Amino acid sequence: MGSALCSASGAQAAAGTSAGTQPVPPQLVVPTDPNAYCVLNFYHLTPVAEPKATVEEHRKFIEDMGLDLRGRIYISSQGMNCQYGGTVEQATAYAEWVKQQPGFQDLRYTVWPSEGHAFPKLRLKFKPNLISLAGGMEVMPITEPAARATPLEPCKWKEMIAQAQEKNIVVLDVRNDYEWDAGHFVGADRPAEEVFAETPVGEAEQEVPVPLREVDKDTPVMMYCTGGIRCDVYSTFLRKKGYNNLYTLEGGVQNYLRQEGGAHWKGSLFVFDARMAIPAGNAGALATPGAADAEAGGLPAAVPCSLCGSPDSQLPHVNCANIDCNELFISCPACKTRYNGCCCEECMGAPRLLRPAKVDGGHYGSWGNYADRDEAGPIISTGRTREGRVARRARRREALKEKRVAFVEEKLARKQLLRKVKTQLEALESQAKEQDEKEAPMAAV
Repeated sequence: MGSALCSASGAQAAAGTSAGTQPVPPQLVVPTDPNAYCVLNFYHLTPVAEPKATVEEHRKFIEDMGLDLRGRIYISSQGMNCQYGGTVEQATAYAEWVKQQPGFQDLRYTVWPSEGHAFPKLRLKFKPNLISLAGGMEVMPITEPAARATPLEPCKWKEMIAQAQEKNIVVLDVRNDYEWDAGHFVGADRPAEEVFAETPVGEAEQEVPVPLREVDKDTPVMMYCTGGIRCDVYSTFLRKKGYNNLYTLEGGVQNYLRQEGGAHWKGSLFVFDARMAIPAGNAGALATPGAADAEAGGLPAAVPCSLCGSPDSQLPHVNCANIDCNELFISCPACKTRYNGCCCEECMGAPRLLRPAKVDGGHYGSWGNYADRDEAGPIISTGRTREGRVARRARRREALKEKRVAFVEEKLARKQLLRKVKTQLEALESQAKEQDEKEAPMAAV
């Protein structure tokens, strides 16, 4: 019966209605026009004997067929991870060809509507690791289904997460922290790591995500990410650490939102292409502060504006207009205009502030796209240091970590102070009670 219900949900999503029979947002409806543009996602974990040679075979097929595909197609000795776009006809033609290759017969892919090419170019390449994770993936048994978490179809996930609080189930978000800010399942804590690549993979007992450090290893853990690959990979590590009751969301959050709407979800979904975010759907969607106002422009976020704290925050994220900062942040429309696309007042006076404000969100190109070389040259030279982009990014991350640590320490100090005050109050109440008990007999006399 459960499988039949899940299948019915899938058919409804394809037809433009959710499991709750409400209309599905157009960004979630399966495109059917072969000439319409789309984004196609899939990953498949299976041994690939000669990954570098396989890359060239795939490149030859795409060139011979004249397919105009753009996006990321990564191949390793452990399978493929792909997010690319093109017309529905051409994008699905490549995916169907991949399904004919040895080991890929069970491949599942999803197709999403797009207004045009969602990626600037095609990056088809060999990668030792399909996703970034400290220590790499090659030693992990990710191609063995038994070593990974148990996958749940969206309808089963919906049933289980509805009981998460009552049954003390851990809901674990293994995405980047800024993805959580865009939207997340209720009950899932914000990842302590800024990016998934920093997720703990060490041998020490505490080298696990924070939500798992104080729970019994037999506790059910529901893991989720955008498409599913990060959960499948990381679940092999958690199994090795002794967590045996692991569940993942089949097809990731994007598949869940298409099948079940926004039930138990707050905000919208961050995606890694030109769309940057897609709506959660209507069926059972949780009210998000500022959502009504956001409908007129961007999509609702799960957190308030990072600049003023207003609940009217909107997606997509925007990068700070200061080239040397480039911080990714969420803001309300008023602050995007007030701060001219910058993340703070300090950045508004930066010497290399050459980019126009991205008040509607979106990606920036290189600085040369925004200024005449003759005029920009002196400014670039004046404000530039020998510090490279990677070093600047590392410095920003370190500063954010220090800020986060200071926040946690302050929060802990407040808790300790509250405990101390509570203990003192309890002591005073106890003393008062003892005094009343001593005075009661005297009053009776």
